[in-house]
Parts: sequence; structure tokens; C-alpha cells
Amino acid sequence: MNKLIRLWLLLLFLLMVSLPSVTAFAAETRSYTIKQGDTLWGISERFVKDPYYWPNLWANNPDITNPHLIYPGQKVRLYNGRIELIPEYPGTQKNTQEVKTAPEVATPVVVETPAPVPEEPVTEPEPEEKVTTLKASGSGDGFIKTDEEPLGTLVDSVDARVLLTRNDLVFLKMKNPEQVKIGDTYSLFGRGPQVVHPLTKKAFGTMMYDLGFVQVTAIKGKTIVGRIGNVYREIERGAELFEYIEPPLEIELKEAEGELAGHIVSGQQRKMTQGQNDIVYIDLGLDNGLQVGNILYISRPRQATRLAAKGKDLLQLPDDLLGAAVVVDARNQSAAALIFKSSAEMHIGDQVMAASR
Repeated sequence: MNKLIRLWLLLLFLLMVSLPSVTAFAAETRSYTIKQGDTLWGISERFVKDPYYWPNLWANNPDITNPHLIYPGQKVRLYNGRIELIPEYPGTQKNTQEVKTAPEVATPVVVETPAPVPEEPVTEPEPEEKVTTLKASGSGDGFIKTDEEPLGTLVDSVDARVLLTRNDLVFLKMKNPEQVKIGDTYSLFGRGPQVVHPLTKKAFGTMMYDLGFVQVTAIKGKTIVGRIGNVYREIERGAELFEYIEPPLEIELKEAEGELAGHIVSGQQRKMTQGQNDIVYIDLGLDNGLQVGNILYISRPRQATRLAAKGKDLLQLPDDLLGAAVVVDARNQSAAALIFKSSAEMHIGDQVMAASR
């Protein structure tokens, strides 16, 4: 009998100990009903303070077969810094709405005859719209030359030194000297190796390394004198002059105007893998509508396991999300991007997709 009593007391004690944790869990758990205009980006930013959480939200919810498609009335559970979709029972009406993975924009959304859905009160205030910026390196990042032509060449200096540096006086040979004025500033670039596209295996362009800049100080006929300013790399005679674009200290993040997809074609550092704070170059540019500040998601097709690939019905698995980057320099057919978020190593040939409206 004593043994039985001790067993019951032990069970009662364990139950009492477990009650606070159950209560705490219940207090931390709440639900939210998706409204018209909601996005996976916005929901992740609002409730987990991380707009880039949405790929995990998609991957952890098999009911979301398309990451761009959620609908008003759908419910999500919020707890322990996580978001999960609350599954629905058969017969529940769905009023589909096209929703993208980028921040909300004030554009009308067409919803097919929405059925009345009881709204749950949300105590948390709507976040105020604000401009999000990202710190840049403040130095030249270079670019891949495709169809761009130099404006001139650094041909000589006032002394016989091979390597030139800050404050050195140099002579410039310009293609259109009559258009040059005292005070004009030009970027100095040195040619690197040829870049071969990782998919087509064809020549894509020439790597151009940012060396620094030069400012015109005197003009005597066709002889143009300049003084070297900031220096990022060693400067030699033969450096090519392009339009000077001052490196920004902060970059305003923005959405792309349309769906843009491409690939990483090169890295600034000659290494096998790329990671956070590295500069990579992609095969998208101004001609495609890409802009400085556009956010890029970097991904790779998921390798299906033997079980997933077995049988006639192949599973459509989401790509592996590797990280995110922001465009820091855009040229006609290429762009440089800074990787600011990394969850895995990235390689030349990995996919990029711009966050768009």
C-alpha cells in the first residue's frame, strides 16, 4: 500500500511540476489570420523580426506548395519565435490570392468572391513603413566588362616609378579630350581574366578590378594631367578610365520591378566557395531591369534522396536556400552583389532570384 501511495505522490508531483511549463507554452502561443495584402516576407518580419525567415516558413509547411500563394482566412500559429501554418480540414473554402515573398506594396489585389471569414483581433500595431538600408564596403568592387568601352587610358606619370599611388601626377589619353574639364573624376580599372559563363561555357566578359580614381587638374591641348585619389589596388600605366561612381556607404534596399532570375558567374576573390561579406558577380544587369539595392536570394536545386526520386511520381522539392545578397553595382549586362546573409557555402553557377513585387 505504501508503495502505491508513493507512486501516486510521485505522479502528482510530476504533474504539478509540468503545469507551469504548459501554462507558459499556452501563453506564448497565439494565432494570426492572414489578411488581404499579407506576404510571407511581411509576416516573417512582423512576428519573428526577420523578413528572411520566410523560406523556412515555406519549407516547414508542406501545405504551402507554392511559396508565392497564400490566401486570406488562412491561419498561422506563432510560438517560440516560429511560425507554422494551421492545417485546415476538408471542405474549408479557400479564396486564393497571389502573394509574393517581398514586402507589401500598395497595389490592388483581385480576390475571387471571398467568403466571410471571422477576423481575430490582433493587438500588435501595424509596423510603420520605413526605408531599410545596408552598410556598404565604401570601396570599389569592380565589374564584369561586357559591352562597356573605356573613356581613356592612364599612359604615363611625372616620374619613372612602375607602381603609382595616391597623389601621384599622371598623364591621361582620352577618346574625347574636348569633353574633359578640370575637376572631372574618372574611375581607374585594371583588366583581369576572362569570365566564362558556368552554364553555357561561353565567354561572358572580362573581369575589371577597381584600382581607384583620378581627378583632372590641368589641360594643355590634348595633354590632360590628373592626380590619383583613393587607391584600392596597385595602379600601373595602362589602367583604363571609366565613369566615376562614388562608392556608397549605405545602400537603400528595394524590390525589383519584375521577376529576375540568373546565376553567379564569378567571385571577386579567386576561391572555390563564397560566403558572407564576399562580392559575387551575376549575369543580370541594367538591361534586365536590375538596380543597385535589389535583394537577391541565392539557391541551388535540392538533390533528391533515393527514396524521394523513387517511382514514377517525382516529388517537386523546394530549392536549397543558401543566402541573400544586395546589388552594389549594376552595369548593362552584369552586376556585383554583396552577400550579407549566408546559411551555406555558395558556388559559381548557383541560382539568384531578385525579390520582386
